[in-house]
This record gives sequence, structure tokens and C-alpha cells, in this order.
Amino acid sequence: MLGLLIKDLFNARKQAVWYVAMIVAFCILSAAIDNIAFCATIGILVTVSMPLTAVAYEEKDGWQKFIVASGTGIKTIVAEKYLLGILFALFGAAGYAIVFSLSGVQENQAAEFIAPVCMQFIALSVVLPIIFAFGVERGRVYMVVLIVIVMAALVGLMPILGDAIGGSQLIFTVSIACATVCLLIASFIISVKIYSKKEF
Repeated sequence: MLGLLIKDLFNARKQAVWYVAMIVAFCILSAAIDNIAFCATIGILVTVSMPLTAVAYEEKDGWQKFIVASGTGIKTIVAEKYLLGILFALFGAAGYAIVFSLSGVQENQAAEFIAPVCMQFIALSVVLPIIFAFGVERGRVYMVVLIVIVMAALVGLMPILGDAIGGSQLIFTVSIACATVCLLIASFIISVKIYSKKEF
């Protein structure tokens, strides 16, 4: 799996640098205007864009036929794409954590931090099965629609998140974290089944 990950990072190294620069730029912007939603939403975009870019390169070069024919396990192939997205999600979460710590949020700190971070993994969980099922070209349309909806929802909900949570911050935080983990696992299982049935 490490070899596949290095391959994807090498192939998409220019895009990876660009995505990292976007995260840094949006973190600075968020801190400057005191609006953490900007930082959170760019993390979602980058999280799903990197695996998408990696799959696009594979489809262009016919890599998928080669890797399946080589005997590499389907679970390994699929898991590597999830790992790629998770790594960039963690990088985005780290940037968000810095901006969040500078924002001076006093109430519902855990919930207001966990919710946007979980949104990155939720978006990844929804996008990857779509990409595996329809390919990059067709899947890109569905992905754009999803990202627009997620980003709009996040920007709209962030200001009222504190009021919505009320006194149930711990319950909310644990619930969304558990739901995210379950969704990620379910997404991986679905993706493996989809990839197993594909004809290259």
C-alpha cells in the first residue's frame, strides 16, 4: 500500500503542492477575517480532490488494468485511495485547528471543532464510491454537486451551531464522530464491492 501511496503522491505532486498552498492560504484568510468557515470548507475540497486526481491519472494511463492483473488485492487498492484522502483531511484539520485556536471560540469548542473536521471525512466517504462506480468524468459531476451542497450547508450552519448544540455538546460531539467512523467504514466496504465488480 505504501508503494501505491508514493506513486499517487509522485504523479499528483504538482496538484498536491497546489492543494497544500490552498489550505495554507485559506487558513491565513480565515484568521485574517475571523471566519473559520473558509478554512473548514477548503479542507473538504482538498480531501476529495486528491483521491479524485489520483484516480484520473490511473484511468488516463490504464493503470487500473495493470494493478488488478498484477494480483494486488482489491481491498489494498481501494484502501490506498481512502488513506490518501485521509492524509490530506488530517493536514486540513491541522490547519483548521490552528485557525480555530486563534478564533477565540469560547462556547461549544469541541463540537464546533469536531463537526467541520468530520465533514471532510463524510464528504470523502460519499465521493469515493461514486468515483469508483462511475469513473472520474461522470463522477466529477456528482462530486461537484455534493461539494457545493456540503460547503453551503457548512457555511450556513457554522454561525448557528453553538445555539443548536445547547447543553448537549458532549452527546453531539460523540454522536457525529461515531457516525463519521461508521460512514467511513461502510463507504470502504461499498467501494470494495464496486471495484470488485468492475471490468477493466
